[in-house]
Amino acid sequence: MGKVYGIFKTILRALLIVAVGGLLVYNVYILIARSVFGNGMPAVFGVSFATVVSGSMADEIEIGDFIVVQEQEEYYTGDVITFYDAESQSYITHRIILVSGDSYATKGDANNAADDFTVPKEAVVGKVVAVWKGFGNVVTFLQSPLGLFCAIGGGIAVWILLDIVTEVVQKKQDGRENGGESKN
Repeated sequence: MGKVYGIFKTILRALLIVAVGGLLVYNVYILIARSVFGNGMPAVFGVSFATVVSGSMADEIEIGDFIVVQEQEEYYTGDVITFYDAESQSYITHRIILVSGDSYATKGDANNAADDFTVPKEAVVGKVVAVWKGFGNVVTFLQSPLGLFCAIGGGIAVWILLDIVTEVVQKKQDGRENGGESKN
């Protein structure tokens, strides 16, 4: 029993280190990319991530969803893309309704009319390749100071709890071993 628990404890601690460490590295990377390099939507190997903050793509993509955006060589009518709009200085995720050379006419699925501008190809971050329903709220929380504090604090609490449980299990095993010797 002690060996299995030891393996479980080691695996759980390794997962904690990877999860909390990964969260910290990701947040530091995003902070540096945004503040130092001015990249509002940093990509890793051509893949970017974002939390949706408007309902213009409802019902397919809702407020609070987490989207995975990947660079593509070409974009086609029907693709849902994320692009940077210089006029509003924000990132927008809409569907391509018309391809015209190196620019795209777009529209939010929930909007009554097409966007009143075209999107140049160089403004496109990429195509939405995955949508995780509601997970954007979790990501937004984990990127906040309180969220980071909770993640790190939770990791420390689990680590300490593992130590306490290990000590209790060890004392029980020692008690059984000592109790068994005294009866003989």
